[in-house]
Amino acid sequence: MFKGGVEEMRAQVSRNFSPHGLKVINTHPNGGRYRLLHRGNIVLHTLAYGAEIRVEIPELPDFYNIHVPLTGGGRLTVGGHDVAAPLTIIGPRQRIDMNWSVDHDIMIIQIPAVLVDRVLEDQLGDTPKRDMYFDPRVIDESPLARVLTALLLPAAAGKTFPFAASSLAEHHFEQFLLHTLLGSQPHTYSAALGEPGAPLTSAAIRRARRFCEEHAAEPITLGDIAAAARVSVRTLQSGFREHLQTTPMAYLRKVRLARAHADLLHIAATGGRTTVTEVALRWGFMHLSRFAAFYRQTYGHAPSVTLRGR
Repeated sequence: MFKGGVEEMRAQVSRNFSPHGLKVINTHPNGGRYRLLHRGNIVLHTLAYGAEIRVEIPELPDFYNIHVPLTGGGRLTVGGHDVAAPLTIIGPRQRIDMNWSVDHDIMIIQIPAVLVDRVLEDQLGDTPKRDMYFDPRVIDESPLARVLTALLLPAAAGKTFPFAASSLAEHHFEQFLLHTLLGSQPHTYSAALGEPGAPLTSAAIRRARRFCEEHAAEPITLGDIAAAARVSVRTLQSGFREHLQTTPMAYLRKVRLARAHADLLHIAATGGRTTVTEVALRWGFMHLSRFAAFYRQTYGHAPSVTLRGR
């Protein structure tokens, strides 16, 4: 954790985010603090200036910032329009004006624009023709808000996030966040993504299923499956729902669950020392309680029972 006065915090924020104008209204006796929570393709920080401040950013660089207050609060203006919501998202080319209370402490999720653009292009099946903007207000109880709320407890405690346990788990978290963001937060292309895709052929379904089975141990995305099937993401999703009564990612999860089951059976038969947690993380299950629930639903008992050879 980095601690310091307002000017030291300003230098720290300029290095990690962007240069900005700063007006100090009132200082906090505890001073400011900055903590890097997780650094991957998506970066998570917490930030408290140790002051009531006004921050002006003429234009945000090529990343999106999601703000999640841990303590205190503030007011955000984007392009001259007030944003009345505690959870907010701002992005490239937007002019930002923020006021934060003296006791503010904020979790900031920093997402490179290139990651969002890549998923958007996969889902559209084409290169976006216009700039991408999100509605800056994250609605309470929306899928995105629920994901952000789930991150609050480890962020406030400064603990390691579960998805940091393996590169595959980290990749799954990043893809889950990106798809939740694009699927539930209103944006420039929301209407286009809601349009129906072309019918999915049986050959495309076979290609998609074979790809999932051959690459289950790899950090593959929805876009990767669609590319292997040679269709758009929208066509893949609608076709899986129609023909298989599931989603592509749920099908991939089923394949991975079967591989985890096979591993546990092998460990039980050979007397290996690998744990259920290690097997779950190997196959991309970062939430162990969910892995156990999926496993019990499929095989009728807990994974630990299989591991004990019963």
